[in-house]
Amino acid sequence: MPLNAAVKQEVIKNTEKYEGRIPHLYLDSRGKVTVGIGHLIPNKSAMAAVPMFKKNANNVLVLASLAEKYAEYDTIKKQPYGFSHNARFYAAHTTLVMKDHDIATQKERHILSFYTELAAYYTTTNGFTKKFDVMPHPVQQALFDMVFNLGITKLRAQYVKMNNSIKIENWATAAAESKRPQIGMKRNNYVESLFLSAQNQPATP
Repeated sequence: MPLNAAVKQEVIKNTEKYEGRIPHLYLDSRGKVTVGIGHLIPNKSAMAAVPMFKKNANNVLVLASLAEKYAEYDTIKKQPYGFSHNARFYAAHTTLVMKDHDIATQKERHILSFYTELAAYYTTTNGFTKKFDVMPHPVQQALFDMVFNLGITKLRAQYVKMNNSIKIENWATAAAESKRPQIGMKRNNYVESLFLSAQNQPATP
């Protein structure tokens, strides 16, 4: 079953709102090298799979070499990080960029991957009253935001109280248990509001 189109549209809009759309490498609040729309690069070798470009003498973008991508990763990894350093701060330390088309392709892959993981975990077999696809749309959006930021392993293991509340459709408790200490208040409030709004919305088949 494909991801609901309305849910996907909201996920795209709000993921870009909170993650940003950054064409160059930067460090997230935990010091992890990131690019595009919150795409985490776990180690230097993973740079091989990231299409990045540099401007040549004629100011035309040309594909960067693997060595150049590795060097860029090393440079960014050495920079300071934290909430006082937003993604734009790192532009001065970069020479390589992703093209918008590649960022969009990367985003689509993330959405498909996370949807597959969410649909596999949020099932009646795992004790949930309803499977992911028939949960209220705001709940689907909230879980997408969380899995995009945390990954499915942390979403399952670190948010047990929230997931237990989802199992019985106690949206108020799920909202209260959805807080993530590593992100800003606005994003936490956004996810909390999604869970709370589900109290007044029926599940959609």
